[in-house]
Amino acid sequence: MMLSVTQLAPVWVVEKAAAGEAGPAYILASRLGCLFRRISVDDLALDSDLKGRRAPGLILTSGVRSGYAALRAARKAECPVVWCVRGEARTAPMLRSLPFDLVVASSAAAVAPRFCPTLGPLSIVSPHLVARAGKAWQERLEHLPHPRVAVAVGEGAFRTEEEALLSGKKLAMMVNRYGGSVLLSVRGENRRSLTDAFITGLSSAFMLVWCKGEPDEDPTLGFMACSDCVVVAGGESPMLVEACVVDVPVFLMEREQDLRGARGRIALRLIEDRHLRILKDDFVPWPRSVLDEAGRVADIMKARWAL
Repeated sequence: MMLSVTQLAPVWVVEKAAAGEAGPAYILASRLGCLFRRISVDDLALDSDLKGRRAPGLILTSGVRSGYAALRAARKAECPVVWCVRGEARTAPMLRSLPFDLVVASSAAAVAPRFCPTLGPLSIVSPHLVARAGKAWQERLEHLPHPRVAVAVGEGAFRTEEEALLSGKKLAMMVNRYGGSVLLSVRGENRRSLTDAFITGLSSAFMLVWCKGEPDEDPTLGFMACSDCVVVAGGESPMLVEACVVDVPVFLMEREQDLRGARGRIALRLIEDRHLRILKDDFVPWPRSVLDEAGRVADIMKARWAL
């Protein structure tokens, strides 16, 4: 019988993340289906850190300082180390040359033996998490008519009150055409006047509204899981990726010519790979697969190192 690396030694996660934040290395470790332990960079930097401990069989890390501390520990433990790049990577040739056993990065570059590009940042949101949210919210949303349109509004969704109002009116008209309803979650720190203008524009449609800062839990995943399609407006790249985890059509309420910067490049890649479409005049569905980059990379690692 062949023993897996996790039977022989644990998986370590080494990264410096803000309080309450799940960094990319942690996200990836959580999808491996095995136990793992988090080790601080400062502890790992100590020469005595491996003494008296069960040596790691695999180290996942992110960040420059964390990465090189993990490399030193990996040499002592003679185990592979995976480095997860934060944000979008535009220097793939340099990343391929780094001394890690595998580099995982949001990039449009081609796959290489030690380089695994992803369509966007790794997300803690998985198909399992979406399904669980759907079960939790299904009964609470039973009274809402279909088709249900989940709308997630993030930071920078609208530039002016007029734009927000018109966007809301257009969306309400599309929903009312089918006698449906809107499940709106405002997740970004938008100017209240812009949010109010958008909600005013939507007011002719049957809707349920939640805004960040309200005492209830964030219902976005539940809204998406119980809807017939998802519309995203604004927000950072992780918000786009999270929306594409659902198994219904996902639309972006922006003009393609306005997609700029790292987020714009990721959005265009998602559009090219048929995970996302620009919202125009209808909610026409199309064949699309669920986006689960963390799960895909975890499967690659499990196959490579018998996890």
